[in-house]
Amino acid sequence: MRYSFLLTLLMTSIASAQTIKQSDIESAQKNQYDEIDHYLDQKLADAANDRRELHKYDFSSLEAYEKSIENLRPKFAAMLGGLDYPKLDLKPTQELVADLPTHRAYRIFLPAFDNVRIYGILLEPKSKSQNGAHPAIICIHGMSSSPEAVCGLSEKPDYTNNFGLQAVQRGYLVFAPLDINNFKTRSWLDRKAILIGQRLQGLEQFKILRITDYLCSRPDVDAKKIGAYGISWGGRTVMCAAALDRRIAATAISGHFNDLIPKMVTPSEHYTAFIQTPEDYSFFPNHAKLFTDADVVALICPRPVFIEQGRQDKVAYWELSQKAFEEVKPNYDKLNIGDRAVYSIFEGPHEIHGTEAFEFFDKWFKK
Repeated sequence: MRYSFLLTLLMTSIASAQTIKQSDIESAQKNQYDEIDHYLDQKLADAANDRRELHKYDFSSLEAYEKSIENLRPKFAAMLGGLDYPKLDLKPTQELVADLPTHRAYRIFLPAFDNVRIYGILLEPKSKSQNGAHPAIICIHGMSSSPEAVCGLSEKPDYTNNFGLQAVQRGYLVFAPLDINNFKTRSWLDRKAILIGQRLQGLEQFKILRITDYLCSRPDVDAKKIGAYGISWGGRTVMCAAALDRRIAATAISGHFNDLIPKMVTPSEHYTAFIQTPEDYSFFPNHAKLFTDADVVALICPRPVFIEQGRQDKVAYWELSQKAFEEVKPNYDKLNIGDRAVYSIFEGPHEIHGTEAFEFFDKWFKK
């Protein structure tokens, strides 16, 4: 019995000698995390060099500039997940939902690809237009909103402030499409898309291309005067759409234009970084090496762009947004078209302000 006691004591001593303190385990884990974190932060900082090598523009003329950026569009489309979807015949189905003094409102479905349709609200102005053709604006909501809210057809107004309704009352034909508007369902669809080599954002961008095709096919739309205006993630979507499609003649981005790297990975009291959220659909391979928001707007140039930013907005912090715009404006100035790039700050939260944005569209579309 004494032998058994001594054996147990010996085994306990050996086990104790082989045990590492929990604090030491946690310290090693933290050191490993910090090492990788610092490595990635350095790579993100170094990515600016890759972008500078990629984005070399020719400012000798408008034509030369456009030629110098044309090879960047396929790279941008690929980063978003690609636009390789079959184009189906544009045979819309629509249902009248409201006949109002200034316009008619329709629920509309357009074939996109396979069994996927584009859903939205179409607003047709009753006002007369030059040569029977109206300028048109694609108006895109952000998260938690809807085409119905954009067009003044929802029982519950929201941060979009009925900006589609405002547009049609100013004489614009409006197409307000539905984007997937819930964080959870958007992430789920994006994860499925990743498994087959696609991304949800690319799919959504293809929808906007088809809407532009549809608007260009309508005899009551002036195909040279098609604009896009979006708020929040809708602001991102119209920014990308205009970068990819030169037929979008003027663009207004509300509450989304950002200084990319801080917005993605640097927490702040002024805004929420995407890395703090479950919104993994906002991350794209090699994004930091390829295109900041300012680089995307460089693909919109020389067409007019308007950036609208609330000073109390917690999605896009105005100081960082304004800093990013300082990379955009010189491109327009070097081409002697500085009036086509406008940055506007208003005293308000994350919402459509609208006033200066509509004046911007009127300037370019109602000459």
